[in-house]
Amino acid sequence: MYELWLAVHIVCAVVWAGGAVAIQILGRMYAASGDVAAMLDFNRRAVRLATWLFAPLAVVLIVAGVLLVEEVGYEYTAPWIVLGFLGLVFSLAVGVGYSSWEARRIDGAAGIRRVLAVNALQVLVLLLVVVDMAVKPG
Repeated sequence: MYELWLAVHIVCAVVWAGGAVAIQILGRMYAASGDVAAMLDFNRRAVRLATWLFAPLAVVLIVAGVLLVEEVGYEYTAPWIVLGFLGLVFSLAVGVGYSSWEARRIDGAAGIRRVLAVNALQVLVLLLVVVDMAVKPG
């Protein structure tokens, strides 16, 4: 089962992190365009994507990760596992607690730029978690 859980975990991470990077880049392109109507449409679609794709991916990713830890017998106190959990919790907190709430009430370009700035930090953390999982420091 190790190979299955690993494959599921990696695919979820690739789609989540890659999608987050793509949304960040597209969001910056829309913000630079100055077209407020297009920016608001993009924002609406990004929120929908986050709700229907990224949130379920996060759940499957964490379940597969826990199953991997159990299958291999890693310690949950290993630094790379702790960092991975912290990064995931941070990303979920920002995504659910700030971005989805804030993005739903945006009515202009300034709000979209603010969400993009916060999401840039979230994307950075996601990418650092990917590196952490690959390198397994400590």
